[in-house]
Amino acid sequence: MKTFFKLFIFSIFLSPYSYCQTNMHDFSVTDVHGKQHKLYNDYLNQGKVVVIKFFFTSCPPCIANAPLWQQKYVQHGSGTQGVEFFSVTTITSDYDPTIQGFEAIYNQTMKGISQDGGAQTIANPFKNGTYGSWWGTPSFAVIAPDRSLVYGVQFSQLDAAIATAKTKVGVVPSTVNLQVSTFGPDIPSDHIKFFISPKGSNSPKIEIKKNAQGEYSFTYPSVTVPEMIDPEITMESYAQAYTSQITASDLVVIQKHILGLTLFDAAYKLVAADVNSDGKVTASDIVNIKKVIIGLTNEYPNSTPSYKSIPEKISFTASAGVTISPEFIVVKMGNVN
Repeated sequence: MKTFFKLFIFSIFLSPYSYCQTNMHDFSVTDVHGKQHKLYNDYLNQGKVVVIKFFFTSCPPCIANAPLWQQKYVQHGSGTQGVEFFSVTTITSDYDPTIQGFEAIYNQTMKGISQDGGAQTIANPFKNGTYGSWWGTPSFAVIAPDRSLVYGVQFSQLDAAIATAKTKVGVVPSTVNLQVSTFGPDIPSDHIKFFISPKGSNSPKIEIKKNAQGEYSFTYPSVTVPEMIDPEITMESYAQAYTSQITASDLVVIQKHILGLTLFDAAYKLVAADVNSDGKVTASDIVNIKKVIIGLTNEYPNSTPSYKSIPEKISFTASAGVTISPEFIVVKMGNVN
């Protein structure tokens, strides 16, 4: 009976289903030859499989495995056939020169990551139990393009694990270019901000900043804007009620509209004139704008912001490799000229 029990336990640890299966965290590291590697952007988002060997340079089993590890790397195209290999040290005393020496002695040509290059950012979550039991060195992890991780893969199981990972297609990022229309002078950059967050939630809440060309543009999903459930873009106003865009001539235009002499010629002006947010344009709005112009107050009633966007929010669905162009009209409250 004892013999059967031992064989049963042993079979569990040899089972191909005994390893941890979850999603892998992103990382950015630099190999021992100075090249930076970003897991999501450089590999998974490009449809590549990543295989990691955890080792350290004085580990006898790691040394014994080194020739086989190199053969496996060559077998899978040496990084040219949609599979990339990383050798990641697990000890803090393995610096770049140490691993460079190891590579030279044992002919290791995959990506070597030392303490200098950020190895611990990869290794620590495995060692602290985030991905289940730590399997020691050498141990192997396979990451699919959809970011799913299998850890605790035996060396003899690597080919099968890599083949399975290749079938798990990742998300092909979309480019999101916000189309922002304004009226009158340009809006100062610190007056409004755009954010992306999951619908109905502020966690995470990520600001969408302008790129070098002055455009609100980002890649989704990406390292800076991770994948979310029902992503939604909103605009927030950070300016006081008064800006130089509001003048006495706005009061005249609004009054003519109220009297029916000259109606607004654009729908956005109905929004801009309703500074107390009661859904209509009345003499009360003229009074509140006048108070802002002459400096009696720096806020509109009922928490009306200095700027509003039309629409208030935009939800979008990413389509693989497609450029999405959500359109916002930004209205300066009180400005109808």
